[in-house]
Amino acid sequence: MKIERLAFRGFGRLVERTFHFNEGLNLLEAPNEAGKSTMIQGLDALLYGGKKEGVTRRQKADWYEVYQPWSSDHYGGEIDFTIGEQEYRLIRSLRWEDEIEQLVVRKTGQELTKEFAMDRRKDRQFIEGLTGLSADLFNRVFHIESQKSGDDRHVVERIRQIITQGEETDLKPALERLERAIQRIGKTEQSKSKPYGATVLEVERLGEEVKKLRQLYQDLRGDQARLATLKKELLTVEKEESRAKEVVTEMKAEVQRSERIQVLKDQEDNLRYRLSRWEATASKFRQLEARRHQVMPQHLLSVEECKELQRLIEERNTPITRLEVIHQRLAYLEKETKRVEEENQQLLILDEALLQRQIHRLDEASRLEGKLKVPDAKGTMDDRIKGMQLEKDTRRLMELQEREDRYRRSRRELEDEAATLSRRLDLFEREEFISQVVDSQIPPGKASSKWLFMGGGGLIIATLMMQQSIFLGCLILFGGGVAFYRYYRLWGVDRQVHQNWLAQRSSMKEDQERLRREREVTEEEGSRLEPEMLRTHLSEKRTVLQSAYDELAVVIKEQEGIYSRWNVSSLVELHKKADEQRSRIQERETANQLDRQYRVRLKEIFQEAVSWAEENQLTKRLGDYHINAWLDETSKLADEARHARETGQRIRLETITLTQEQKNLQGALEKTDQALDQWTKQLGTEDFNQWRQWIEASEQVRQLNDQISETLREKEELTQAMEEEEWEKRLVETEEELATLVKEDEGIPLPHLKAELSEAEGVLGRVSHLCRQKEVEVLKLDERLQARADGMPSLAEGEVRWEEAKERLKTLQDQRTSLETAKAVLLEAVEEVQEDIAPRLRPYAARWIEKITGGRYQDLLINPAEGLELSVFVPETGQRQPVQSLSRGTMDQMYFALRLSLIRFFSENMTPFPVILDDSLVHFDDQRLTESLRILGELSQTHQVILCSCQKREGFLLEELGIPFTRQVI
Repeated sequence: MKIERLAFRGFGRLVERTFHFNEGLNLLEAPNEAGKSTMIQGLDALLYGGKKEGVTRRQKADWYEVYQPWSSDHYGGEIDFTIGEQEYRLIRSLRWEDEIEQLVVRKTGQELTKEFAMDRRKDRQFIEGLTGLSADLFNRVFHIESQKSGDDRHVVERIRQIITQGEETDLKPALERLERAIQRIGKTEQSKSKPYGATVLEVERLGEEVKKLRQLYQDLRGDQARLATLKKELLTVEKEESRAKEVVTEMKAEVQRSERIQVLKDQEDNLRYRLSRWEATASKFRQLEARRHQVMPQHLLSVEECKELQRLIEERNTPITRLEVIHQRLAYLEKETKRVEEENQQLLILDEALLQRQIHRLDEASRLEGKLKVPDAKGTMDDRIKGMQLEKDTRRLMELQEREDRYRRSRRELEDEAATLSRRLDLFEREEFISQVVDSQIPPGKASSKWLFMGGGGLIIATLMMQQSIFLGCLILFGGGVAFYRYYRLWGVDRQVHQNWLAQRSSMKEDQERLRREREVTEEEGSRLEPEMLRTHLSEKRTVLQSAYDELAVVIKEQEGIYSRWNVSSLVELHKKADEQRSRIQERETANQLDRQYRVRLKEIFQEAVSWAEENQLTKRLGDYHINAWLDETSKLADEARHARETGQRIRLETITLTQEQKNLQGALEKTDQALDQWTKQLGTEDFNQWRQWIEASEQVRQLNDQISETLREKEELTQAMEEEEWEKRLVETEEELATLVKEDEGIPLPHLKAELSEAEGVLGRVSHLCRQKEVEVLKLDERLQARADGMPSLAEGEVRWEEAKERLKTLQDQRTSLETAKAVLLEAVEEVQEDIAPRLRPYAARWIEKITGGRYQDLLINPAEGLELSVFVPETGQRQPVQSLSRGTMDQMYFALRLSLIRFFSENMTPFPVILDDSLVHFDDQRLTESLRILGELSQTHQVILCSCQKREGFLLEELGIPFTRQVI
């Protein structure tokens, strides 16, 4: 089967995307998260649909919701593929509500959909019908994922699954499901939360209920007697409650009288407080009137008049003080102006624009001077020589790699020929050895014969001795019986040994016949040669092969010399280094050209700077021409000139501002004096201190007026309340009533009365509570007795429920036994798979493991006696080592080789399917990756291979190895 086109209308992030695939090797390069895994899952979805496999009803696959289209209403697409000579197109819409599936022959347009009947999941199973391969088997055999997750033990376990079961079928989930089903039922009676334990508990509970029913009938008569006793106790408690209520009523009346006395006392205190407050308010009013008469000034000023006088006084004093300060400041500024003009006369006449131009030119010269470099003619020449050597070594390395490829192809051909000769010679030697062993085999002797003779002889002797001595005859007869018993026991052993010898001899003859047939097949493929001739040819081939190894070693050594000389690891890196050397030479020549331009510009700046300094008579200050010194000094000149101009400008602005302020203050002072003249005429004096005293006195009079008004208002309110409420009359009445109540009082304080009342109420509450309890007990017991009498459960019904629970318990025990039997049968099936598929798969595995490890490891050894322990022979030591002791890289190689073996095994028994590798080689180093790509190139001659990678190195290595492939970019 070959896939030609994959078109997605919508699948995850792939919307309206089409992919075309060719025969052989297809390389898909894309970074992580670009959509490679989405494309592979979409391929599986278009081939097999969106329903879950292995279930009897229609269910969505686990990935269905995850790959809903991001930005499209269409979910699905179409796929073009070829099986044999027939070309098909499969169209699928994965929408769950309106799923569509259609199979069409592309050449004729014939629709084959109805030729495939729907199963119970409403699925037509096109691919499984055409090829016999299910979706689960396709993913587990022909889809190889990365082994980046998991530790070394996980990788070894997956290798063990492939070599023993023929595929990566993890039976652990099935065993776990059976175990979970057993756990759901429950294993022991202590699992009360499980059905089994709960049913056991229910059986026990129903048994207890039957026992309790008998006890209930006995308890019923006792409860009836107890009900009569409770009714008598209830009558006694009701009498005590009645007496407690009478005591509480009397005490409440006494408490009310005491509370009335307390209210009258509070009312008396309140009236006395109000009368005292009225007297205090009247006294305060008289004191405030006297104080106002005392502080009254000669001229009483209003609030506005006081504010106006204070403002005028402040406005007159402030300008006078400020005018004196301004006069002093103007005199100082005049002197400062003359000093600045004399000290900075030369700086002030400089042209600021020309000065800034010179600073920019000198700054440019400083930067250019920093970029100047000493010409390095020798370094330029060395770089050119190194570049020429690099170009020469690059061409030489390309020639050496072409020779290496030729030598390697020749070496592989010689190795194949030598392996064929070695295999034919090995068949001759093994057949000859087995023949000798078969001819030299002797049937095993019978150890039981002597015991038969001993028993027979003892029987004869015993018969003769019976005539002379019965005791000796019986003793000899017993010995003969023991001999016959030993003969019977050893006869079975001899028979088993003889059968084993026959089986071993038959097996060896079968091996001899198989070796003879294999030798005849090899002789039919090649020429018929005798063993000696085969040894001669094999020796010659090995000599030629060793010569090829030597020539290849010379080529590789020369390549390594070039790699070592330039510190690179590949031809690509050497090309990159040559490009870098050319760029370095170009950069050096560009730098020399720029250096010449910088020197010409520096000379122009020098001439302009010297001419400007002479024109402005600054040569003496600047000194000899040095770029950085002139730049610093020119910057200082610019700063000094700017500071001088800013100082003169600041002094002029301040002088103008102060002069204007002086004029304004003088005008304001004249206006203030005119306003003060009017107040002098009004008050009759121009003494400002007297004015301030009158202002303060007027303020005090106004404050006293406010206090008098407030006190008078309060006095009037209290007087009105006193007259309306008749405080004095009410006080007299309160005192009289209080005297009457206190006179009748027995002298018990109110808190004590309330405490006694609370105690009496507590007694009443307890008695009432006890009465209610008794009533409730009587009612409950009466109801319970009626319920027992009317609705007492039947003992027969309880026994029926008990028997039903026992039946459910037996059913659960049978279900658990069935699940445990299924688990045992599944384990037995695993052993049968190991005995059937594993021996057929191992020849393919041996071939690929030898190829991918470069002949280092030729087979996996399996020891069933040690739990299917996997091991190999290490070539350096010849010792057997477990796979776990190998490096992670070697285990990854073996896993990859075993997966390819599984693919070869399935492909020889059914239609070859495309092989999909999803970042499977991402963790291989360059050497292992090279060998793996060679094997994939060989595999692509019979299978369509789709290799997905997130790196670029696979493409580079395929190009270097000359393996044809088609590059795809997602």
